[in-house]
Amino acid sequence: MINQKKVFSGFDGLDAALDNIRYGDNVVWQISDIRAYSFFVLPFAERAVRDGKHVVYFRFDSGIAPRREPWFVCPEAPGFEIHDIDISLGFETTVMEIQDVIENGGQEAHYVFDSMTDLQQEWIADFMIANFFVVTAPEIAKTNSVAYFAYMRSQHSIETTSRIRETASVLVDVVHTDTRMYVQPAKVLERYLPTIFLPHAVSIDDPQVIRPITNGIELSEYFALVGKYGDMDSVQTLDNWERFFMEKKTAASGENTEDLRALCRLVFVPDDKILDIAQANITLGDILQVKARMIGVGSIGGKATGMILSRLIVQKQLPEVAKVLEPHDSYYICANLYYTFLVKNNCWGLKIKQRKTKGYFAIAEILKEKILEGTFSDNIREQFRHMLAYYGQSPIIVRSSSMLEDSFGNAFAGKYESVFCVNKGTPEERLVAFENAVRQVYASTMDESVLEYRLLRGLTGADEQMALLVQRVSGSLFKDLYMPAAAGVAFSYNQYRWDAGIDPEAGVIRIVMGLGTRAVDRTDVDYPRIAALDRPENRAMKSEFASDFSQRKVDVLDLTVNAHRSLPIEEVTLRMSDWFRKIMVAHDTRREQELKKYGIEKEILYTTCDGILTYGDFLSDMRAIMKTVEQVYKYPVDIEFAVNISQDGRFVINLLQCRPLQVGGSGIRVSLPEVADAQTFFRLNGGTMGGAYYSEIDIVLRVDPKAYYECSYNLKPGIARLMGQVNQYFRGEGKTILLLVPGRLGTTSPELGVPVRFAEISNVSIACEVSYEGAGYLPELSYGSHFFQDLVEADVFYAAIFENKETTEYYDPDFFGGEPNLLRMAVPEAPEGAENTVFVYDMTGKGLRIVSEIASGRTVCGYFTAV
Repeated sequence: MINQKKVFSGFDGLDAALDNIRYGDNVVWQISDIRAYSFFVLPFAERAVRDGKHVVYFRFDSGIAPRREPWFVCPEAPGFEIHDIDISLGFETTVMEIQDVIENGGQEAHYVFDSMTDLQQEWIADFMIANFFVVTAPEIAKTNSVAYFAYMRSQHSIETTSRIRETASVLVDVVHTDTRMYVQPAKVLERYLPTIFLPHAVSIDDPQVIRPITNGIELSEYFALVGKYGDMDSVQTLDNWERFFMEKKTAASGENTEDLRALCRLVFVPDDKILDIAQANITLGDILQVKARMIGVGSIGGKATGMILSRLIVQKQLPEVAKVLEPHDSYYICANLYYTFLVKNNCWGLKIKQRKTKGYFAIAEILKEKILEGTFSDNIREQFRHMLAYYGQSPIIVRSSSMLEDSFGNAFAGKYESVFCVNKGTPEERLVAFENAVRQVYASTMDESVLEYRLLRGLTGADEQMALLVQRVSGSLFKDLYMPAAAGVAFSYNQYRWDAGIDPEAGVIRIVMGLGTRAVDRTDVDYPRIAALDRPENRAMKSEFASDFSQRKVDVLDLTVNAHRSLPIEEVTLRMSDWFRKIMVAHDTRREQELKKYGIEKEILYTTCDGILTYGDFLSDMRAIMKTVEQVYKYPVDIEFAVNISQDGRFVINLLQCRPLQVGGSGIRVSLPEVADAQTFFRLNGGTMGGAYYSEIDIVLRVDPKAYYECSYNLKPGIARLMGQVNQYFRGEGKTILLLVPGRLGTTSPELGVPVRFAEISNVSIACEVSYEGAGYLPELSYGSHFFQDLVEADVFYAAIFENKETTEYYDPDFFGGEPNLLRMAVPEAPEGAENTVFVYDMTGKGLRIVSEIASGRTVCGYFTAV
């Protein structure tokens, strides 16, 4: 237990931030400039002298280097002592001399040491500095005293700083500008406050005021400053990968482009198209910055590569726009560590068995459980601690970044897990949470949806090592909630044109208030905002009430329960400042007035992110970013982003991910035939995705809207599983399957549609969402979600069929009334009565066709001759 008797630091704000220094503490300051240490030491010593305490300053002297200019102006007062320590006499003599002073110093003495980095000039070996602190600190604690130590950042090995951190009671990182000092506690033993590990701002003009930084823009400015100072170097035993890297680094420093490409291949991914982009936009310095934040060795994977390249392209091609980019400070857990983890935890044999066709699905679940129980080596755990100390209490997210992910042809969109770490609690609690997150992402390589995706894409034999991208969550603190102002995904090409006046080349954005998880997942009762970037005011779905087809829930990180949550917008607005609420949240006054007619007084809040879409140059900057990256990639791209705003009108954009956008469509030229209504199933003017398309249809799989609505809630997921069995029956048959479902396809809420997984419709060629007003089922135009990305990658043509909307010119729901239902043939064990809800029609050779013309955006499905 720590002593509860408080020690005053000389800064009221610092005492409050740390819940006070205590007697017995060894306080270590990581600094970049000795003046920063002086800034905190002098008030500490002066306050101790004023309180009548015994204060001792240990000044290191060397026989080699000249004494530096005094950095610490000592108080002239009784009880203050200076001890000059000749460190040239060696480790043992130095330690013994200091310990003698401490033993004679009595109880509750205050000690100040010169920077421990000064010891390097005589002792050379870095580990001896750690030894010095490890043996000296306990002597301070024994006498119930308190001491200030310091060391210079980027001057010591990770092993040295880790041993110092492990022994210290309090460890504080310090960076500064000319006008402001920043402190971020990395360790505070046996004390905890909700903001204790956040960065804190110290005004040099009024240093008594020290406040936690909670605003997203201020946080980005802080971490940008930290990035300029540089994190602590990691000097490790070199394996062959490290030696090869250093060899190529030396060669590339002479501007040898072949060696620069070799470095890119080593660090990024072995995709020639990606390497061409990297080689044209990256420098040796950029690669070294990545290397400095790697844990383990090997590739950083596809997702991390895309994120880095998009940022470098913007910085190089759009210097003005780059000024509003939020700096990133990501870490990379390299791909080779995944295999090392499997080997260490005796998973390799299972992995080999799983790769074989017979055990592909069967063994995966066993291997997944074993991965979740795995452990990490002490060396890797120490590097995790080092990284977590850097992030402090800033929330982070652990994201997959596999070798094949986000490449040309394979996006793996939403397949692997991403896990938030709220980063609340003690350092050890945060380490446990982080390790669980890493295991969870590793285990997701064995998820059924991943295995099905690999199977469909012919990747079962491909080397799919899992690297991880660790990112600080971009956002601001709203009392006990943490989130960005908005986040989402943007596309340089708009494949979903809901209006003839929309230019596909202009791009489209899918955006939500709060965390972007609601933008990329098919949400339960919400509608993220989809905006065509040439006509953002043209809403994809319209209603007489403004709150219809809008966002009503917000994804946040809740610091009270240490978890990611979806909260009603009414709860979130209670934590907002008035200026933020005015920009982000709207009232549906018309619906409120309608409710008043029935005696109901209720506030109807919603957001469509109009405030962000019209915020300064945000939209024009996003258009510039997407088009520029597309031009460099020579391919359409999609970019995940977050945006933070401030009361003074500023905003920052955080580019979180960038990958080639798979554009659907057969690329053929077709013209629409004239088909009589009697021969037409549906005729659409817009509301499709997949470009020019033509196909004959062999099989129709249809879920009847009325029967599905009348099916009990708990049986609805069973309908989705039954569809999966039909899908399995036709696997490998080469059939063109048309799917028709009520409402949202792939929703998590059965009352809004069919909760089918993509793996359960993986053999479908045409997917149609059908409205049914009798139950309120409506297609959700969720272009940009991970589910829709699956449809695009699988080259599935999509159509939204509405009963009453201008995009649906004609629709005959009874078109297949005379066709026999072959459900029992496909799934003999289907539950009793299932054939009243799920219908399977064999239309092979009957002339049922679908054609979509890209120029007009019109589509027709029915009986007509080949075009």
